[in-house]
Amino acid sequence: MSNTHKSAKPNALANRIAGINDPSMGDERERDVILRAYMFGSVLSIYVFLALAVLFAVIGAGFWTLPLLLGSGILSFAVSSYCKREGVDFDLATALSSPRRLIISYVTCGAFAIAWVFAMGFHQITGHPLLAAGLGSTIESANGSSIVIGGLVGVAIAIVAMTISRQRKLKQARIEAAREADIEDED
Repeated sequence: MSNTHKSAKPNALANRIAGINDPSMGDERERDVILRAYMFGSVLSIYVFLALAVLFAVIGAGFWTLPLLLGSGILSFAVSSYCKREGVDFDLATALSSPRRLIISYVTCGAFAIAWVFAMGFHQITGHPLLAAGLGSTIESANGSSIVIGGLVGVAIAIVAMTISRQRKLKQARIEAAREADIEDED
């Protein structure tokens, strides 16, 4: 879709922050490489945030995992809102991801989620973290297994919701492609 003047204005600040129009981006080929490198760095930073959340849960700083988990989600919101302002259906683009890429992403994020739930659950059930780091943190709970059950149910719900959303967007893409094919046949 084409960019409109109205939607270009909000992304001007985002482009300035990212350095899109900066001379450091080089020519078209260099810009492509730099943008791919930024993308790799962004995905890697999400995994680092998730790994830090697991580490904090393991050493007993469970509360501090929440800002890390929320921080790892900022990329998704930023990308989605940028694409929306540019008239690009990011949900559809994401739905068209290759199954292999989705599996790698789901397995990686799922492993972090399971490790986090296990570390938080262990701390809640036993009252002490997996590795005591001298934080003086103990958790007393009437039902220590609630975080484990809640976390596992949450992960399962998230996977089901993402799968349903992807299937809907793929169906939408097939319908739109069929409409475009019908229009071309009429010409």
